[in-house]
Amino acid sequence: MTVENDLRNFSAGREHGCWGHVMELLFKREQTTGSVGRVNFKLWGKLEVTQDEQALIRRYRFDESILIGADDRHLIRGAVRLGAIVFVIAALLLTYLSSSGMTGVVGGLAAGAGAGYWHMNEKRETIFVKDLLHGRHFTCESVVELAKKEAWLEGACEMFRQVMESAKHWDGVERHTIEPLPKELAREMILRAF
Repeated sequence: MTVENDLRNFSAGREHGCWGHVMELLFKREQTTGSVGRVNFKLWGKLEVTQDEQALIRRYRFDESILIGADDRHLIRGAVRLGAIVFVIAALLLTYLSSSGMTGVVGGLAAGAGAGYWHMNEKRETIFVKDLLHGRHFTCESVVELAKKEAWLEGACEMFRQVMESAKHWDGVERHTIEPLPKELAREMILRAF
């Protein structure tokens, strides 16, 4: 049976309700006018799951899994900078109000750490499963970026759905045959891996 036939049979089965619940990804789009008359686009995404799927997510701790990974190291510098500024302002203000240097330092550290964490959490591109289970906002600079983000999220959620389905059958042993490729195809595959 070919892949096309498998997909056709799957689609027919889904149309007739044979495959169970369909996981849904909700999107809400907004646009606001930003500085200098520029339009900002906002996207909110949320993944709706059944109680059985929620139990599966808890059992395998899927909520802590990275759905989409990204290199967010560049955000650390901005978070540290913001945290330092907030620390100085909060420490000075609290020291002045309480007339105790220790209160100002402790309060400033708490405020600076909180501001840095907020910055990292708001700006990060890495998306965890729990982000979409609770709903998450994304800021996009253009409609094209918004469309890319939607497609990116949809593809990742489709993969996540298949991982969840396979988790139901992870017990046991499975044999996979890996056949050798012709020399040129093998070489291309090796080069693509690096």
